[in-house]
Amino acid sequence: MRKRFLATTLAALLAATSLTACGSKTENTDTQAGGATTAAETTKAGGESNASGDKVTLNLTWWGNQTRNDVTKKAADLYMSENPNVEIKVEFTDWSGYWDKLSAMAAGGNLPDIIQMDYSYLNQYQQSGQLADLSEYISNGVIDTANIPESIIESGSIDGKCYAISLGSNAPMMAYDKAIVEKAGVTIPEQMTIDELYDISKTIYEKTGTKTLYDGGINMMQIIARTNDSHLFDELEAGKEDSTRLHFDNVEKFAKAEFSISADLLAEKNPDVVETKPIIDSTTWNDYLFSNQYISVTNTAGRELAITMYPTTADSKTQPMYLKPSQFFSVAESSKNKEEAAKFIDWFVNSTDANGILLAERGIPINTVVADEIKPKADAVAQNVFDYIAKVSEIATPVDAPDPAGKGEVEALLKTVVEAIRYGDATVDDATSQYVSESNKILEEAAK
Repeated sequence: MRKRFLATTLAALLAATSLTACGSKTENTDTQAGGATTAAETTKAGGESNASGDKVTLNLTWWGNQTRNDVTKKAADLYMSENPNVEIKVEFTDWSGYWDKLSAMAAGGNLPDIIQMDYSYLNQYQQSGQLADLSEYISNGVIDTANIPESIIESGSIDGKCYAISLGSNAPMMAYDKAIVEKAGVTIPEQMTIDELYDISKTIYEKTGTKTLYDGGINMMQIIARTNDSHLFDELEAGKEDSTRLHFDNVEKFAKAEFSISADLLAEKNPDVVETKPIIDSTTWNDYLFSNQYISVTNTAGRELAITMYPTTADSKTQPMYLKPSQFFSVAESSKNKEEAAKFIDWFVNSTDANGILLAERGIPINTVVADEIKPKADAVAQNVFDYIAKVSEIATPVDAPDPAGKGEVEALLKTVVEAIRYGDATVDDATSQYVSESNKILEEAAK
């Protein structure tokens, strides 16, 4: 096993992951083309293109897997067939490379017209002037919000202005192999504690030989903070170690257990990519994801995966589960076709035809009328997502505020530190003090 040196790795990572400065914004040169069709027409094609009839090209980018890529391209093709003077050029990548690519595009001043945006990065791109204010398109009806809850519009708003439209409702979940669990003779609660997860994992390994994955990433760390009635980035900005230490304790405890997937195999599998998640080939019996990923993970695995909520702590002060936007569409401030981009977004979220193709792959449709119409058409796998979101909505507490600038570097740093803990190259004490200290510096610098 190759030896790692935490301090050296941290310094190298910090140097390598400095966020590329975003490019300067340009003036809005698009021309208003008029109103949109009504909310009741949920099967609408998105309205007419620009008044002159000239060809309009929209560049659209997203992160995703093959399932998302297929349905999004199919939806874009349908839009183009109904709007013949609009051409949509698509570009996509997986999550791990998306933000580096987007940062480079921003630095070069060539962001796509329509950007798939994440809740975690919304503040960063808005504060750098990269995102167009969509409020005017909501006010004039180009983006129809009549059947969209106000809270969903607010989730993409900053200081009273909307910079992003949610593409679906989403919640963290743990998926598990139903057959392996049944073979082990255990029952998975709707929401287990981390201690219960440890004991159940031990039994499953003893009965089936299948190993366990414990989520060492930032999603679990944020869940831990929420159980303490706190917010992770508030703690890191204040230099507090409470939730970080508890999270690292759990990472170490599971890493030392015989039933856990090894650090070497986990690095080889790369659980950040759907196709290589260890649950896909039954290396592990469980996996952690957001509900909008469940369809693609299940389809890729090719077998039945059941669902439970993210684990909580035994002494949790509050319910850590929450609902959040699965992801957004934003329009680049530099786009010369903002209104045409807004029309596409309107169609994407309000059209029954579009959502009949997407079938909740990005989360439950935000248009409540469309959601009701789509659910009966969904297959059994998608139905599980609808039911899960309904269950979480009964107990969910408010989502954290959007993550601050610097989040990407803090998350990249966490992956390196967690790897060091799993390999035994860092103690919990050392990892905690160094991680909180370095994260605090990153966040302070990013806030300037």
